[in-house]
Amino acid sequence: MTYWPAPAKLNLFLHIVGRRADGYHLLQTCFQFVDLCDAVGLRVRTDGGIERL
Repeated sequence: MTYWPAPAKLNLFLHIVGRRADGYHLLQTCFQFVDLCDAVGLRVRTDGGIERL
């Protein structure tokens, strides 16, 4: 069982400015990391899959 931090960020703005040929959107964004985080826990199952805790 392993836990990793998932840092938080605050989106100040997020604009969709176009679309790429593969269907994904082109984005213009500005964000600020903040001093908060979640903990993401994962473990490998006996069948080799991954389980979120």
